Order: sequence, then structure tokens, then C-alpha cells
Amino acid sequence: MKNTTTILKIGKKFFLENIVNTIFLLLTIILFTFSKQFDNSSPEIIFFDIGQGDAILIQQDNFQILVDGGPDDGIVYELAKQLPWYDKNIEIVVLTHPHDDHIRGLLNVLDQYSVEKIFMNRIEYENRAYEYLLTNYQEKIVEVEQGDVFEYKNIYGEILYPFAEKAYQEKNINNESVVILLEMDNYRTLLMGDAEQEVENKLIEKYNLEDIYLLKVGHHCSRTSTSDMFLSETNPDIAICSCGEDNKFGHPHYETLEKFQTRDVQYLITYQEGNIVINFDNL
Repeated sequence: MKNTTTILKIGKKFFLENIVNTIFLLLTIILFTFSKQFDNSSPEIIFFDIGQGDAILIQQDNFQILVDGGPDDGIVYELAKQLPWYDKNIEIVVLTHPHDDHIRGLLNVLDQYSVEKIFMNRIEYENRAYEYLLTNYQEKIVEVEQGDVFEYKNIYGEILYPFAEKAYQEKNINNESVVILLEMDNYRTLLMGDAEQEVENKLIEKYNLEDIYLLKVGHHCSRTSTSDMFLSETNPDIAICSCGEDNKFGHPHYETLEKFQTRDVQYLITYQEGNIVINFDNL
């Protein structure tokens, strides 16, 4: 009995002395398992099914760029599914323009995550969410224009619009959208925000926009965007329509979908597909 008691005491002492090391080892294993799960060796882009609005995540490893945030706090729940649980930092947030269906969700993101930079085209526009953003996050705001770039490993992004020499503000705020050209693993993606045909015409006059793989279509695939000339120039493989089911605007408009069908462009609609995930390692 004495020997048994001695063995138990030795075992208890050993356990207590090593419990910190044991817990640390278990946490290390768990952290390693989760980080491998979310380790994106190649870039990916996710077009969220966020209702009537835009929200796009570009990420590689633990580097994230969020373009717009949709109309409400739904984006926070979607990000929780895509980002590692331990990663509460987003390197870049882009506000294409300050309409509610692009900006409101971003305020929820800014409340829940640490955001390093907010890229935007600063304009005059009366909107409470926009005014709140300008007032409370001024130190994070970076006003972007044509030629500005960002990059991380296989992700290279260039701001195409607004133009540097632009001297006036458009009456149609959609045409103040920040337009981004991404290159990831030699695939080109064009994010149009809500830009309409007037901006499309300016872009094809200034840039070579051939061989676009992914086109995030302007203004939720409205008839006011995606002209025949623009489609001929960009010649996308896949077009993304970000819009909510049974929305009051009738997006996507049938005229735009007919253009895709005529040109054999595969088009994907978020409310039909759910989140649209493109991993460039699998192409």
C-alpha cells in the first residue's frame, strides 16, 4: 500500500510539473492544424452571396483584401467562415463607392476586425454611413487613383479608375467607383464596382483590357453596364453578377445576360450559386 501511495505521489508530481508543457504542446498542435487548414498557398477570390450588394474577398496565406461589404452585417458571418479563427486582421479594405449596398457591411467589418488600410475614392456624397466612416477612420483612409498598386506574393492589384487627371465629380455616383485590375497566377480579374458604360468607354480608350479571365460585372449586371464594345474588348471567360434574389431593381437585367449568352461567356449569379469561390491553384 505504501509503494502504491508513493507511485501515485510521484505520478501526481510529474503531472503537475509538466502540465504547462503539456497544455502548450496541445495548443501548438491545434494551432498548427488550423493554420494548415487555412494556409492558401495560391491566391483565391470569393464573391459573397451577400444579398443585393457587393462583397469580394481576395486572399493568400493570411493576407486579405476585402472589396466592399454588402448592405448589412452578413459579411461578418461570411468572413468568419473564410478566415482563420485567430486572424482578426484585414490588410486592405476597398470601398468602391459609398452607396449603402457597398458600405454598410464595411462598418460592421471595421467594428469586428483590425483593418490596416481603407482604399477609397473620396467624393462629396451625403450618406450617414459614409460620414461615419470619414469621421471615425480618417487615419486609415488612403485616397487612391489610377496607377496606385498593391501586391502580396501572387496577388498584384492596380487601380485603373478614377483617373489621376479627373477634374470633376460625376453626378452618377456609380461612375465614381474604384475599378481594380487584379493579376493572380497569370489570370486577370477586373472588378468594376458599380461603374456603368460611360466608365467602360473611358477604360477601353486608355488601357489594354484583353484576356480578362474574371469580370465582376458593373452595377449588379444592370442594363446600364457591360456594353457590347466593352465585352468585345475584355472578352471574359467568366462574368460574375452580384445581386440579391427578387431585388426591386430587377438585377440582373435580361439584356445583359443575353449578351453573355450570345458571346458564350459563362455567367454566375450569387443568389443562384451562393458564395462563388475561385482558387487559382485549381485552374
